[in-house]
Amino acid sequence: MYIRPITREDLPRIGAITSQTFENDELFAWLYPNKDKHPDDLRRYQMIRLRSRIVGVGQLGFVTVTEEGDTGWKGKPEITGYAFFVRCGDDEGAKRWKMDSLSRKLERKLLEWELWYESKFLDRASDNVRMKTYTQLSRCDYYFKSIGPRWHLSILGVSPQHQRRGVGTMLVEHGQKIAAEEGLPLTLESSVVGRKLYTKSGFKIVHESEVHTAFTDVLMAWEPEQMKGRWLEEVGEDRAKINALEF
Repeated sequence: MYIRPITREDLPRIGAITSQTFENDELFAWLYPNKDKHPDDLRRYQMIRLRSRIVGVGQLGFVTVTEEGDTGWKGKPEITGYAFFVRCGDDEGAKRWKMDSLSRKLERKLLEWELWYESKFLDRASDNVRMKTYTQLSRCDYYFKSIGPRWHLSILGVSPQHQRRGVGTMLVEHGQKIAAEEGLPLTLESSVVGRKLYTKSGFKIVHESEVHTAFTDVLMAWEPEQMKGRWLEEVGEDRAKINALEF
């Protein structure tokens, strides 16, 4: 199995993986209580979000793909998982990753309008009150602000048929490599269910907040081995507190 950058041609497969991966996710079940009644609405929304990520400023997307010799090889390459990483910060390094083009700016504007129209008039799967509550309580950027420049794992999905085969770990390690090459930490927002994958990969829990009785938002961070202690102070049991830094 190998990793390569995401292309637009991958969108249908990635969209299918997204639907399958998050079908039973506790947060999605709470935010989209009517997803079983209106599955097309949720899939349509997810596809718009994926298209937006591809043209997002400072975003890198990757897929894992099967190759001959892999378990379950079906005779042709198959996408088994994907992840998007975002470069956060206003430093010179971030500016290099955030180089933009007029066509991408235009596409983002069109997608913003499409997402607004979808949310306002077409979406019947979500609960607007719950969506607003989650947006208010999930303060990811606020808690990571003191870290400064960083990479952030914004989404990761693995096909149910290929779970427990190291796909998620491959994608996480790829993001860690990118962050380490810049000497930066990698952050993420996880559900309780996904926590095990990330703690196994060296991430520390830096904050938890109960969004609803059905979901606890877990913020996690990882720092390169050669820079241990710069951003995080370990406090035991896979937990750490963020060191306040000046920039």
